[in-house]
Amino acid sequence: MTLRNRIALTFTLANFAILTVVLVLLYILNRQYTHREFFDRLEDRAHIAAKASLEKEELGPQLLEEINRRHSRTLPQEQEFFFLLDSLQKIVDNTPEYISMELLQQIGRQGLVEFSHGKLLSGVGIRYDDDKGVYAVVVVAQDLYGQRKLQNLLRLMLLFLVLSLAGVFLLSRWYAYHILQPIGRMIREMKKINSTNLNLRLKNEEGRNDELGQLAETFNLMLDRIEAAIEMQNLFIGNASHQLKHPLTAIMGQVEAAMLEKELPRQYQGALEAIGEEADRLNILVRQLIRLSYPDSGDGRQPEWRFDDLIFDLVDEFKEAYPQHPIAIDFGDMPSNEENLVYRGSYQLIRIAISNLLENAIKFSNGEQVKIRAHFTEGKLEVSVFDKGIGIAPEDQLHVFEPFYRAENAKEFPGYGVGLPLVQKIAKMHNGNLRLASRPGEGSVFTLELPF
Repeated sequence: MTLRNRIALTFTLANFAILTVVLVLLYILNRQYTHREFFDRLEDRAHIAAKASLEKEELGPQLLEEINRRHSRTLPQEQEFFFLLDSLQKIVDNTPEYISMELLQQIGRQGLVEFSHGKLLSGVGIRYDDDKGVYAVVVVAQDLYGQRKLQNLLRLMLLFLVLSLAGVFLLSRWYAYHILQPIGRMIREMKKINSTNLNLRLKNEEGRNDELGQLAETFNLMLDRIEAAIEMQNLFIGNASHQLKHPLTAIMGQVEAAMLEKELPRQYQGALEAIGEEADRLNILVRQLIRLSYPDSGDGRQPEWRFDDLIFDLVDEFKEAYPQHPIAIDFGDMPSNEENLVYRGSYQLIRIAISNLLENAIKFSNGEQVKIRAHFTEGKLEVSVFDKGIGIAPEDQLHVFEPFYRAENAKEFPGYGVGLPLVQKIAKMHNGNLRLASRPGEGSVFTLELPF
């Protein structure tokens, strides 16, 4: 999930929680007000019913007409019940079950009792003192209007919540986009910077002293330090390679010249051969160290070339150099479209990486067949080199990609421990990876994984 979506989602969830709490509180308060209002109306209806039924003989004509007019405006499902509390012995026949003796006694004691029966039916009982005695007047009805009003309010609240959340999410995405736009611009500028153009710097708006301005300034200072370090490294490598190559060339030339002497004693000849072999090994080590210090060439301007041609050329070269070592090629899942074989990257560095893997496989396979397999998938290429050699112990597999590290069972073979670190570095330079699978005594499989 992108940071923009994460900010938008977090902001939306926070607003959802706040709006939900506010709307629930509003609904509860409105519901309580609706119920309170209905009970007040029931109480008024109870007083009107008492006067219309119990005091109609004592009221004047005009007042009686007004009472009857108000009494005729009944509520939904309204029912009225009158009970004489002075002589009440039992509940009158056909009295609803929700009007009990306990309810009437409670009305007589308190004067006003509110109750509910079920979800819709509500009632109010009042104590009414008359010349004929003390009465309990009970009025029950259904608040259909209030229930519909609450249902409509709930629907409106849910609709408002959904629309508000949608609006908040879109607004927060727009806001996050504008907030993160400078960071996105920085990221695009950072991707253009590599070891071949370390002179580039992030652009910082003049007068900007916020966190983004500090980030750009800090990154530029880091680039200054990295550029200085790489310049010193390149200077050292240039001087070291120059200083090492000339003495090695002179030593190898003198050895070859001395070997041409026909009357050279045999013991001297053996010593010169040993010196020549060690000089060759030292020359190889110098070249590998220089390769290990190659800068990143990922400037986006690499030529295109076919990967299968590279593998075929390498295998032909190794078959010529090591005719006694069989090498097999597996292209069983090559793509049908030849354009999918075209790769953009450093031809020389990829060639060095696969060449090192083949050379190691031949070195440790004891004459057994070595196989190279290319596996093409959508967006990814895997080149695996199989051998049936000595294998690598689990404790050594954690360190074989460290420069100059050599496993215990590999020390009797020639080498310096710089080949695999070089392959891993080339893989990382191309945004790839190098994997290892091995068992001691059964062989190893090195897989170079590259994005295609």
